[in-house]
Amino acid sequence: MPWVFLALMSVYGVLCLLFAFVEPPAALRSLFRVPGIFVFLPDRWVMPVGRVFVGLTSLGLVAFIAITVLGVRH
Repeated sequence: MPWVFLALMSVYGVLCLLFAFVEPPAALRSLFRVPGIFVFLPDRWVMPVGRVFVGLTSLGLVAFIAITVLGVRH
């Protein structure tokens, strides 16, 4: 069961990275918000930098959970 969560979180992280450079469809736009701290960046950088941050953070969390909690090693 934890693999399903990790797979969904990985897909979300990859989509965040993709939508940092391509605008998401209107139906999905509300799912890919960015943390509020990024409002201090220039307007054109808020969404790309925020989505890259969220995507890399979620992928890093997936790797951390897989290695520490599930004991996955290569």
